[in-house]
Amino acid sequence: MYLRLLIILCCFITTRFAAAQDLSSTIDKVRPACVRMWGFDTLQQQRTSAQFSGVVVKGNYILTAAHVVTPGATYKVFFPDGRETIAQALGKIELSEDKTRPDVAVMKILKGKDRPAVVMSLADLQQGEPCLSIAYPESLDQAKPTIRFGRIIEPLNNRGFIRSTAKMEPGDSGGPLFNLSGELIGLHSAIEIPESANYDVPVSLYQKYWSALQEPLVYHSWPEKVNTLHKINRTIHFTWPKAGFYTGTCIRITSRLNGKAQTVLGTVIQSVVVSKSSLVGDSVFILGQPGMVITRDKGNDLVLIRPRQKLKGLKIKEGINCGPGNILFAPVIDSVVTGILSGGPLSLPRITGAGFLGATPAHGSSPERIYFVRPGSPAAQHDIRAGDIIPGLNDSLTAHWPGDTLQLKLQRGSQTLFKRILLTYPPQMLHDHPADHFAGGRSQRRDGFKSVYSTDLILYPEQCGGPVFDAQDRFLGISIARFSRANSLLIGIETLRQFIATHLR
Repeated sequence: MYLRLLIILCCFITTRFAAAQDLSSTIDKVRPACVRMWGFDTLQQQRTSAQFSGVVVKGNYILTAAHVVTPGATYKVFFPDGRETIAQALGKIELSEDKTRPDVAVMKILKGKDRPAVVMSLADLQQGEPCLSIAYPESLDQAKPTIRFGRIIEPLNNRGFIRSTAKMEPGDSGGPLFNLSGELIGLHSAIEIPESANYDVPVSLYQKYWSALQEPLVYHSWPEKVNTLHKINRTIHFTWPKAGFYTGTCIRITSRLNGKAQTVLGTVIQSVVVSKSSLVGDSVFILGQPGMVITRDKGNDLVLIRPRQKLKGLKIKEGINCGPGNILFAPVIDSVVTGILSGGPLSLPRITGAGFLGATPAHGSSPERIYFVRPGSPAAQHDIRAGDIIPGLNDSLTAHWPGDTLQLKLQRGSQTLFKRILLTYPPQMLHDHPADHFAGGRSQRRDGFKSVYSTDLILYPEQCGGPVFDAQDRFLGISIARFSRANSLLIGIETLRQFIATHLR
C-alpha cells in the first residue's frame, strides 16, 4: 500500500522555480545537447543544405524536423562547445495528405558516443506552462544557440502541434522546446506572422514511433509499429518577477530625420541622454525642450545628447554579469516589455548596415572597374556608368556608413571626374515568409556591431534606445535594434561606459 501511494505521489509532482536562477540552471543543463546542423557530402567534403537545429537524446540520436532532412543523407553536426561530428538521417513521417504534418524525423550520430543528451518528457502539457526554446537562427549565424522564453498557448491544436509564445525563425527548425525541468517537450516546426504563433511537434510522437523511425524511410501514413508510452502528470509553476520602478530612466526623443518627424526612446545616464543614433536627426527635442547632440558613435549606433533641463539619470555599475536566461525588463514609456537575454556577447558583420552606393566592380579588377550600376541607386543618380574606373572603391565603401558622403575620383576614358555621393542603406529584401512580416518590422540599422547581446524582447524599431534592467532592477544596457522576428539586440553597460567617459568631460 505504501509503495503504491509513493508511486502515485511521484506521478503528481509540483515544482516551484525561483525565476532567474532556475532559468539559468535549466539552460546550463540542456544547452550542451542542442546542436546546429547542415547537409554535408562526406565524399566531396561540401555543405549541401541550409542550416537547421536539433537536439541529442539517448546518447547518439538526434531529433529534428522532417522538412529539413532526407532519410539516408549525411549531415554535419556542431555542438555548442565546438565539437563536430557526422550524423545520418533515419526515418521521418510526412503524411501524404499534408506534408507539413507531423514533421517528425530522427537522425543517428555515426562517430563518437556518449554525447550530451536530454531527457524526453512523459508528462502532458498544461496551458500557460512556461517553456524554453534553444536553437540556431540563420539570421544571427552564430556557433552558440539563442535562448527564448515562452508559455504554452495550446498543448495540442487541431493539427497536432504545440502552440507557444517561444519565438522561432528560419534556422530554428528542428530545435528543441523544453519545460523548466529541462525535459524535452517539442521540436520546432513552423510559424505564422504573429510572434505568438509558434508551432512545435510534440515529443510524444517521436517516442510513440521510435522503433519505426529507426529505418531510413519516409512514412506517408502513420507507421504501424508503435511504442507504448507511460504518461505521468507533472505541473510546473513559474512566477515571473514583478517589474521595478523605472520613472525618469526612459524618455522620448523627437527630431527631424531626412526631413520627417522621428521619435525614438532614450536612456538617461548620469546627466545626459544616450540613444540610437540612426534614429536621431537634427532639431532634437527632449521633454519638449531642445537638446544638443554632443557626439555620435557610428560603429555602435549611439548618440550622446545633452538635455537643456537637469535630469537625474542612471549610474553605470561595473561587474554585472549578463548571461543567457537573465530576465529582462525594458520600459517603453507607457508599458514594460519583458523577455530574457538570449545569448552573447556576439559580433555581427556589417551587411544591412553597410553604406550603399549601388555600383559593383568586376570581381578581381584592380583598379576597380564598374560592371553593374543598380537603377535608382546613389551611383545611378550621380551618373556613374559601367566601365568607369574608381581606384580604391572597395576600401572606401568599407570605411563608410549610410548617411556618409563619399568623395570619388573616377576615370571614364580620357576624362577624370569627381563625385560627392551621399550613401544610403542597402535596399530592404523581404521574402515571402512569415518571419519577414512581423508587426513593426526590423530596424534599418541592425548589424555592424562588435559586441552586442541578443534578447527575445518584442520591440518596434522606434522603441529602441531605451534602458533594459534585470530582475534585480540592475541596469544592463540599452536596446539598440530589432534584429529579426525572434531577436532584439542589447548594447551592454561596458560599451556605454566607454562611450560616455570618452566624450563627457
